Amino acid sequence: MGVVPFNAALPTGRIGLALSNDGGLSFARFKGPLPQGALFDPSDDPTSFDCVHIAVGDVFFNASLNQWLLYYFGGGLDEMPLVGFPDRLCKGVLLQPGLAISDDGIHFHHREGPILTVGDAGCWDQNGVSWPRVLQPSNPHSDQWIMSYHTRESGGMNNFGFFSAGIAVSADGKVWEKKGKVLSCGEPGTWDEGGVSVRHIVRYNGKYLMFYEGSNYKFDFSIGLATSDDGLSWVKDLECGPEPGGPVLKARKGEDVWDNVVVGTPYVIVLPDGSLRMYYLGVGKKEGDMATQQGIGLATSIGTDFRTWRRVCE
Repeated sequence: MGVVPFNAALPTGRIGLALSNDGGLSFARFKGPLPQGALFDPSDDPTSFDCVHIAVGDVFFNASLNQWLLYYFGGGLDEMPLVGFPDRLCKGVLLQPGLAISDDGIHFHHREGPILTVGDAGCWDQNGVSWPRVLQPSNPHSDQWIMSYHTRESGGMNNFGFFSAGIAVSADGKVWEKKGKVLSCGEPGTWDEGGVSVRHIVRYNGKYLMFYEGSNYKFDFSIGLATSDDGLSWVKDLECGPEPGGPVLKARKGEDVWDNVVVGTPYVIVLPDGSLRMYYLGVGKKEGDMATQQGIGLATSIGTDFRTWRRVCE
């Protein structure tokens, strides 16, 4: 639409694809079918919720449907004030999730959304429903689909806002019902006092693990851990890291490396041997760089210990 999003530093705009030939250790960009090689673009309908910018939340192949499902989120032309800046009206602020479907994982069609809408005035998620992460049923005949999402609530230190995460459930992956807020900010002064934002859920040995991006008001972003017995009620893990929830992975501050500013946006895979692999967003500024750079990093658990992680090639 030619509209600059409210935060140009966000990893949003258009959606691309990268492929790996070595089991997910290294990736190369794939040229998609859209201009400049993109895979999926904002809607060209100016009345749509996702016509300004979009970003991928989750994508996977569903064997029972024989289709690829792309859960994403986007913002439209509605003007809203930024949390913490009530006098600053911006387009693209009201983030909501959508769903697109593909038969081959490359050409996406049948765009739907928003599949979850923001809460009513006064609700905890009235400011947005962003970054949907979806867990498919382990048994499609008895289990439900689970979606986690987050929003930025008003309030917090100096009314700057804070992040909270919620859960929604579905019987078919298309029609969703909110179950409420499940995690929020830590106590003042803790590593996640600014809240719980981007997160990813996996099933592991009869439990559910949520790896989440936490932050403080010094703009430090790290990755923490919460657990659940049913995927609906969550508590921050007390056995990992120096504080509740962690962190289990954080930026390498003080080192001349690519991820020395921010570590967040976790995506976790359980491998056949029971170990776990975590892809994450890193932001850093190496000596001589004029500006920070974003990249995707990889860490692995120490065996089956999901609380202890090391970076690959570290």
